[in-house]
Amino acid sequence: MPWSNADYHNSLGQLIDSLERIPSLRDPVSRRLCLDLLVDYLGVGLVIDELPGTRAHLISIVQACRHQHPRALSAFIAALEQLEPGSIPVQRARSAFQDMTAQDLVNNEDRKKLLELLDGGPTDRVAELVRWASGNVVELTSKELGPADAVDILEQQNARLDGLPPLFVFVERFADMVDEKRAEDLRKWNNQQAMRAELTKKLDAFRLGHPPQPTRRVAAYLVIRIEQDLLDPELFIVVHWRQHNPIEWRPRRGERFSGDLDAVRTHVADLVTEAEAGWAQDAAKIQVEFLLPYELLNLPVDRWYAERGGPVPRRLGLHYQVVIRSLDRARAPHWHREWRRRWELFTQGAERRTSPADHWLWSDGAQLPQLTVLDAKLAISPDVVALVLHSPPAGAEPGEVVIGLRTGVPVLVWHRAGGHRAAFEDELSALHDKLPDLVEQVRVLRSQGTQAESHVGNRVSLLWDDPDRLVEPQDPPAVPTAGTTPTDRAVS
Repeated sequence: MPWSNADYHNSLGQLIDSLERIPSLRDPVSRRLCLDLLVDYLGVGLVIDELPGTRAHLISIVQACRHQHPRALSAFIAALEQLEPGSIPVQRARSAFQDMTAQDLVNNEDRKKLLELLDGGPTDRVAELVRWASGNVVELTSKELGPADAVDILEQQNARLDGLPPLFVFVERFADMVDEKRAEDLRKWNNQQAMRAELTKKLDAFRLGHPPQPTRRVAAYLVIRIEQDLLDPELFIVVHWRQHNPIEWRPRRGERFSGDLDAVRTHVADLVTEAEAGWAQDAAKIQVEFLLPYELLNLPVDRWYAERGGPVPRRLGLHYQVVIRSLDRARAPHWHREWRRRWELFTQGAERRTSPADHWLWSDGAQLPQLTVLDAKLAISPDVVALVLHSPPAGAEPGEVVIGLRTGVPVLVWHRAGGHRAAFEDELSALHDKLPDLVEQVRVLRSQGTQAESHVGNRVSLLWDDPDRLVEPQDPPAVPTAGTTPTDRAVS
């Protein structure tokens, strides 16, 4: 267990007893010479109170060494060894010092600083890091460990075979999972502790054999679920999740919001502004994802504003990668196996083994015979991961969309207005070989829409649905109200 105050005072008393038996420290002149040697060793002086009496002065020296410099107490023992080489009392003092520092791996002030540095960092892999740092000798009864738990556990462990305390190793690896500034502070903390424990060479050797993972700016995700209110179709319920964890997908859910469509658009702008100024301000990019049910799939969310006010409105889809995700598929686990299979094929580089055209399928229409053909084509085309709709989604169960979702197609593209079909097909055909980068390519296409209101980029919707980044189900699904579809103001 972590050492107690009684352990501390007992070890400190043993060290003082040993020092008091050293002849050179019983004489004030020799004691001053030893302190001069200490300054030579450290290169800096210490502030030491000149207390009356040998024991009181020794306590003052030891406490000054402990609190003012990480190597001071070790250097003080080394100075004594130079003054009295081979002295039995000095050897006993060295042994008492080692016993005390073995118990006092981290003092209270440094432990508090460490916990401050660990607080707020990713906690998802703390249990894994504890096992790894200790060489898998720790048996954990729970996977839910916080940083404070890790410090308590690892302080109790003996040094590893490489001579490093497991706590130092934990700090090194935790630093790989946080932002650059915090990682720098954590490694600086480790440096100070290693210097204090005379383990700098061992820590350097560990870093040489286990170089830190390069700090990388990761993408941030803002997932926004929008549903119509069960009682009032003019009201919408909004819940959002935010994710900026570089290790794994663990989104944090935000507060529920409700309002009409205008209020929802303003709320979304506020969420994006909050991301830019707060939790995602150091992200390489922010991808905004709208988790929508069938009846809302055709919302022009990419045309919404990215912030309130301003003389020139900033369209969300021009400045961010904006995609749609299917709420209905997220809540239909019997569709997930095929969804994961197609996504895995896509992300594992199947586009390099087959022709890019093999991964696209174009729907011929939304009538029942055409839907039957589409279903059959997808059933015998396991490589298809992108479906281009013939018509924009409409109604509570848009046929083309349902077939694409239930057969696991992760990428759907359509033109919201249904017109300008030839221009839309030309633009999409040019992106066949850019499927892995389609989210960014669609953002570029939308930016081209600023040249003319009729440009297809102003009305292109992209459903990009990653089954590895689910936020649903996390609460009971809302039952859509019959016959409630968005008004014309929702479609642009």
